[in-house]
Amino acid sequence: SPVVVPVANWLNQPVESAVRNYYIRDAKKILASCPELVRIGVTGSFGKTSVKYILHTLLQAEFDTLKTPESYNTPMGVVKTVRSSLRATHQVFVCEMGARHVGDIKELCEIAYPKMGIITSVGPQHLETFGSLDNIINEKLALYRATKDKDGAFLNMDSPIIGGGQYDGNVTLYGSSEICSYRGGDIKVGAFGSEFTVTTPEGETVTFKT
Repeated sequence: SPVVVPVANWLNQPVESAVRNYYIRDAKKILASCPELVRIGVTGSFGKTSVKYILHTLLQAEFDTLKTPESYNTPMGVVKTVRSSLRATHQVFVCEMGARHVGDIKELCEIAYPKMGIITSVGPQHLETFGSLDNIINEKLALYRATKDKDGAFLNMDSPIIGGGQYDGNVTLYGSSEICSYRGGDIKVGAFGSEFTVTTPEGETVTFKT
């Protein structure tokens, strides 16, 4: 009968919810036992997975760094990463944060409690589940609000929607425009990677290759 499956799902919801909440509490307890862990959240309508991998590659040269694998960017994906992979020796946790519904980023911030946040872009991805572009903007900026009074938020000013906003708190602007603290330029993309320069707030210019 077509009724059996939805009824079974309805009856099973309290059990699934209890199991899910247990795993979330356990992950929070594990993270709370690592007070010196630097936690970096990464979100955006696009580019977040690439930024996560690049950031992890750079940081692991100096620090014992853990990242959420592949596209583990949901609450249970983050919880699974913490419960199965986080060790007491880890110094940095790079946590990709995805969102398909209003409240997803807030929930991820309550689990991972990031001290720094990187927002790569804001666009109309998943508009069908968010309902409006304003909901998407507010959702992505939840990471900014969660980190601007901690170790800081990093905002990509080349994203038109982000670039049109006003921000306070501990915020670092990056991109290619003159208002950015860290400014990219001389960008070249070829079959074997990319080359670009970065100018720091002190005026120092460094060339990078990927």
